[in-house]
Amino acid sequence: MQPIMLRSLFFPRCCPMCEDYIGEKTPAGLLCTRCLSELPRTEQAQKRHNSTEMALSGMKRDIARALKVMHIKQAAAFLFYEKDHPIRQVIHAMKYADQPWIGYQLGKQAAIEMQYADFFDEIDLIIPIPLHPKRLRSRGYNQSEYIARGISDVTGIPIDTTHVTRKRNTPKQALQAGQDRKNNVADAFIVNHPEQLYHSRILVVDDLVTTGETMRACLQAMKICRGAEFSVLALCKAQ
Repeated sequence: MQPIMLRSLFFPRCCPMCEDYIGEKTPAGLLCTRCLSELPRTEQAQKRHNSTEMALSGMKRDIARALKVMHIKQAAAFLFYEKDHPIRQVIHAMKYADQPWIGYQLGKQAAIEMQYADFFDEIDLIIPIPLHPKRLRSRGYNQSEYIARGISDVTGIPIDTTHVTRKRNTPKQALQAGQDRKNNVADAFIVNHPEQLYHSRILVVDDLVTTGETMRACLQAMKICRGAEFSVLALCKAQ
């Protein structure tokens, strides 16, 4: 029996959402056609003051002013992270079950669908939210970097993983509540050689935005980059 047939027998390649068999030749992490069509899309690419921008603004009344202060041009999520939708198990598998290629494939899909709204126009660089080195060693990969790779492969925009680093190994945000979320990530990020990012137009990518505290903390650190303008793309926005 050929090796590929043995792999198919003992490790069948299945859709990460419905777990139906999708074939050995299907790229790792790719959803089946039915599940791809049923993804809980936000359609936020063309919508300003959407729920992702509201979260990043800190739910302030004047959202436009709050985003301007943070030098945010636009922000959007590709999918809603819905309570009873199987997208939750997909994201969990991507982050914790050694299936980073889910992030890559969903990043590609997000870019394919959002580029028609001109969301990626005039962006110079993609920066994924970094993990602390200790957590990166433990997990073995940064899921946000895989999402960024998928976006980059569609748009041709280069990725940078060297300028922004995480200097504190913070407890998981999912375990925090209220003000603790903000305190948990305060001053968690640092920008190396910020002068190299002056006047750049940067897309910051993360896997999940809930209250927006992690992304805000990262953008706050990046304000040291004079004249830089930021766009934000989250794979999912929690409902």
